[in-house]
Amino acid sequence: MGIEVPRIAWVGTALLAFTAGMVNVVGYLGFEHQALSHLTGTASLQSIAIANQEWGVAGILLAVMASFFGGAFLGGLVLKDKALSEAYVLTLGIEGVLLLLASYLLTRQHGLGASLAAAACGLQNAMTSFYSGSAIRSTHLTGFFTDLGLVVGQTVRGDRLPRKRFSLMLLVLGTFSLGGILAAKLFQVMGFAALTVPSLVVFGAALGLAAHQRQRRDPADS
Repeated sequence: MGIEVPRIAWVGTALLAFTAGMVNVVGYLGFEHQALSHLTGTASLQSIAIANQEWGVAGILLAVMASFFGGAFLGGLVLKDKALSEAYVLTLGIEGVLLLLASYLLTRQHGLGASLAAAACGLQNAMTSFYSGSAIRSTHLTGFFTDLGLVVGQTVRGDRLPRKRFSLMLLVLGTFSLGGILAAKLFQVMGFAALTVPSLVVFGAALGLAAHQRQRRDPADS
């Protein structure tokens, strides 16, 4: 993978993939069947909308894509050091606020909520990509399925299985799927308020990382 992933980063990756799985399913079920945690389908749908001269739809899709970009841009402004510093706590806190606001707005049928959820995913993806040198992307699975197929093919050919890399890919695939399953269940009873759950997960990750940093600075207090 090119990086050594500490235990806390494994936990964080699992939580963030779980979060992204929830956000994506809520977006798909409630916001015009749109994926909010990645942009491939969104860009294709925008092309269709432009070809059909559906300018309102194209504008909404453009807002989602621009918001995802904006979240990643914000990550570029905040994150300076790949070490798990206070900047990551701040980034997670901002993501949690974005998801909480998205839930509030979407429950009131305000389209800006989808843009805020996409911005949260862009910020999250930028954070994990920055930390890992693009080896970990927690909001979509295409790259992980590609890498998984490549690794399995190389292993069958006779190469040594990279166990840590393989395990991390399975972790992301599994937790993303679990998040989606939970979101599908919650959306049936909570609607867009289901987005409060991933926001709380992200806030919890921020608090956990802050406590971890404090413990490392003051080991005598632990």
